[in-house]
Amino acid sequence: MKKREAKFELLRIVAMLMIITLHYLDKGGILPKPGAEFSSAGYLAWLLEAFCVPAVNVYVLISAYFLAGSDYRPMKTAKLWIEVFFYSAGLAALALATGIVSVAETDKYRLLQYLFPVVEEHYWFVTAYVLMYLLAPLMNETLRVLSKRTLEQGIGLLLLFLSLSSSILPVKLPIDRMGYDALWFLCLYLTGAYLRYHTALDEDLPGVCLRGFAGYGVCSLLIAGSLAALHVFYQKTGSLEGFINRQYQYNSILCLAASVFLFTAFAGLRPGRTEGKGAELIRRIASASFGVYLIHEHLALRYLWPQWLGTQNFADTPAFLLHWLFSVLAVYGVCMLIDLIRQALFWGIGRIGKSVLSGYLQTQRK
Repeated sequence: MKKREAKFELLRIVAMLMIITLHYLDKGGILPKPGAEFSSAGYLAWLLEAFCVPAVNVYVLISAYFLAGSDYRPMKTAKLWIEVFFYSAGLAALALATGIVSVAETDKYRLLQYLFPVVEEHYWFVTAYVLMYLLAPLMNETLRVLSKRTLEQGIGLLLLFLSLSSSILPVKLPIDRMGYDALWFLCLYLTGAYLRYHTALDEDLPGVCLRGFAGYGVCSLLIAGSLAALHVFYQKTGSLEGFINRQYQYNSILCLAASVFLFTAFAGLRPGRTEGKGAELIRRIASASFGVYLIHEHLALRYLWPQWLGTQNFADTPAFLLHWLFSVLAVYGVCMLIDLIRQALFWGIGRIGKSVLSGYLQTQRK
């Protein structure tokens, strides 16, 4: 099996740290409401949010970039579903058994979310990702015969419909789910495929890397700047409250641009910088990134871990930055250790299962 490229695995780790940051800021009570009055700490929180909000798109782009050039593997979908179910049902059972979650407050709908996490959208990201993965083989067959110009036109029309319109129109469009759906993930998939087949990311690596980080920085600052300007405008006029943080949506044109720039920045890293002695460690840490998401964003835990860390005590003060850094690293570290144990458990069960099946088949041949 071909090893995953360490530079993209490093980006996977960075993206998950950014996703934890988004949850820290929002669910931890650090991020002020868009229409409220901001202190300097409030602006700082929104600035940090701007630099991290491209993370979800980046995580999907990584998958799309490689899925577009690979064959469909049904077993991968099955393994993904088993891992999601393991954490959804397992952590729910543990939370109920320990009293972290009250049995009396757990209704039938919540139980269905625990037992059928994909179809019941326990994790919105997983539901959208699985649908994208199931449609990937159909898209790949089309992408193999599609011209560059046709793909560009298709992506352009999708972006006009799903991204640009909601980015510039100061009204809530009925179809706009802010990027929290499979339709947006399909758009990202086509974008990742375009990056793979029609861009020279492996040429002029220093230039690609530098332009990528510069573009990511500029777009992130523009996202934060749009909020600052619209916030001041709202405070003076009382208008456009719902539009203040529009560029922070996953499907906003600035967020998408920042995501693509960040992806290309890591794609432009020289192999010598990532494939050294630490490459295997990077791959090992990155292998747990999806598990980190499933654990810390579990329905029973997503609002509890910020409370356990005392996040709200640091709201409205610049000191939250130090607490944020510690918290994000701690959450990733603890969840990573749990998932590495889960991986070892699954590996052991898999070996035993193969051994039993092999013995049974040999017995049948005799």
